[in-house]
Amino acid sequence: MKEPLFTHDSLFLLFSTFLNSIPVGYINVVPLVYLAEIGYDPSTIGIIYSASTIATTVGMIPCGLLADRYDKRKLLMVGTFLPCVSYAIFGLTLDSSLLTIASIIGGVGFAGGLGAAIVSPSLIPMLADSTSDKKRSTLFGVLQSAWAIALAIGSALSFLPSLFNSWFAQSERSAHFESYFIMSGIAAVALVPIFFVKDRRNSLPFSQVRKPPHSSRFKVAVTSWSRIGQFSLVFAFSGFGLGVLVQLLPIWFTLRFGASESTVGFWMSVSNLATIVSIPLIPRLVGRRGSISTAAATGIVATFVLGLMPFTAAFEMAAALFTIRSVAVGVSWAVIQSYMMGVVGENERATMVGFAYTAWGVGLSLGILIGGELLGVGLLTIPFVAAVISYLASSAVLPLFFRKVKPLGEVTLSVPRMSD
Repeated sequence: MKEPLFTHDSLFLLFSTFLNSIPVGYINVVPLVYLAEIGYDPSTIGIIYSASTIATTVGMIPCGLLADRYDKRKLLMVGTFLPCVSYAIFGLTLDSSLLTIASIIGGVGFAGGLGAAIVSPSLIPMLADSTSDKKRSTLFGVLQSAWAIALAIGSALSFLPSLFNSWFAQSERSAHFESYFIMSGIAAVALVPIFFVKDRRNSLPFSQVRKPPHSSRFKVAVTSWSRIGQFSLVFAFSGFGLGVLVQLLPIWFTLRFGASESTVGFWMSVSNLATIVSIPLIPRLVGRRGSISTAAATGIVATFVLGLMPFTAAFEMAAALFTIRSVAVGVSWAVIQSYMMGVVGENERATMVGFAYTAWGVGLSLGILIGGELLGVGLLTIPFVAAVISYLASSAVLPLFFRKVKPLGEVTLSVPRMSD
């Protein structure tokens, strides 16, 4: 009997992630540009956004350990709710101290604060458990695309402040505040699908999903420390590259080309939508080359394209390159997440996510602080140099560590070329 790609649980988990990611796409663009326009120094903006990554870093390991021992679904619900609070605070004040607190609670930017620290170690293992090993890479590709489409929708909604300003004669400040409350409401709705996810302790979708005995439920022995350490290094390099440049890219577009928030939002939306192309590519590439070769190669391609951006003379050209880069990253990131879940035991998956994403958060927070300082003093090219070096290091260590390690369910196929 053919195993389905989507199950009851995976569909609701994907839908919740999709809803919860729409505000992330919006907050990744609008506040960055708006705060810069009203006089905030890029280094101050960097501090606000880096606070989110620091909170993620501090909370990820404890939450990962908890998720492997207790109820992942309940933790997922708590983490999904916290961004509602953060976006509401953004809708009430421009005080940098309060915005920093909001960043810590539910996150702004890619890291996601304490909310993401709770969500990620629960969501990723739950999604991996909801399908078979053979379908896992494709399902994580769908997750990556659902996330990217939601980011695209959020970025595209960057026109909301100008719409409220022109249609309802609201001030710039009021228009932005209203939009943040809308994002808070969308995040709240993301809680609803989680109520329909089955309790994993009582219902397993496939026979190969093994449950530790009741007596060991609260005492999980971690045996994969070497792999956890290796993935942590990979994620740390990737996080630094993301923080030093990509997280602050809307500011770079504004400083380099004078682009408005709606223009930046449109192109960020396009780049995220383009990642849909990665879904059919993932099973074919993994089938032919294996997970590690696919992840490393697409990561290097993405880095090369990113490195071309500072040499462009027009905003549209730089944005188009970033769109190409997004497709390659969509493949690489989905494959890495799936592979990571396939090389450790099921009772260690949340712990693996906790440690790897903590390293990612450390790199991300350090990168944002450095990138914000560099942009603040007008150094617009050095962040690209730092990001390229870091991303290349992340891709290079993958085959060094894992070229001989096959995850569960991976079979490298010999796929004939069209000319054969």
